[in-house]
Amino acid sequence: MEIIVLDIEATGKNPKDMIVEIGLVKLDLDNGNIESIFDKVVKEDRPFKPDSWIFENSTLTPEMVKKAKLLKEFKSELQQIFNKFPVTCFCHKYDFSFLEYKDRGFKIDNKFWDPMIKLTPIMKLPPFKYGNYKWPKVQEAYNYLFPSENYIEKHRALDDALHEAKIIYKLHLRGDG
Repeated sequence: MEIIVLDIEATGKNPKDMIVEIGLVKLDLDNGNIESIFDKVVKEDRPFKPDSWIFENSTLTPEMVKKAKLLKEFKSELQQIFNKFPVTCFCHKYDFSFLEYKDRGFKIDNKFWDPMIKLTPIMKLPPFKYGNYKWPKVQEAYNYLFPSENYIEKHRALDDALHEAKIIYKLHLRGDG
């Protein structure tokens, strides 16, 4: 079974903010093969925030975004991928809300399970509030599942999607997925 693991980078946490990068990998759950299939810096017709967290915490720069093509130029290509495969990301609530936001209009009907939600009761990260554990970040999940690897999250869409795919495959092999 093949699934798509996606990651986006944006200028904020609100779906109204600008998507500035999208990375997609195809993960074969039968053998663990991971294939990069989409890696683009993009821009949108939205207010641009050059002082955003993403530019201060990754190698992505405002100049790269200013030179990028518009996201809408890739909509058909991306939608075809979303229609063909089950899709997931590390935190459905974030990435999917951006893509499915009203004026972007992506449709992602076949959603695969969310690795962040699967890992929450496994990792049991504090603080434990209101009967719930903290949702793990990608870095925390990777360190938990691959303790001997020296990985630091780059906050670049394709690199994040590749590492998230490894997390998903590991959970799948463990029988947690």
